Amino acid sequence: MKKIVLLLLPLLLTVAACRHEGRPADVMTHEQMVSFLTDAYLLEGFYAVETQYRYDALTPEVLHSYDSILSVHNLTRDAVERSLDYYTNHLDEYQSIHEEVVARLEQRRDGHQ
Repeated sequence: MKKIVLLLLPLLLTVAACRHEGRPADVMTHEQMVSFLTDAYLLEGFYAVETQYRYDALTPEVLHSYDSILSVHNLTRDAVERSLDYYTNHLDEYQSIHEEVVARLEQRRDGHQ
């Protein structure tokens, strides 16, 4: 019995350690981040052109549009902030997300969606 415990202990410790390093439950998944950021980048691009790249022009209309995106994705501002904090501390994952967002935006630009 002692041998089994000694053999299983390292396995259990490894599994426990991996759980703590995983994405927290209150952070958006990879796919959720890609979908949300794709919409957010489209909105930012639209308003950048409309305001001639004056990002200080956050009118109530712009803020309402951001709230609409949050609603469509069933998110809160806090959830977005937590997710952005997490992914900026995990740059490999964030880079992968960003690459997928760019690919989706290019597909939309080229009329493939």
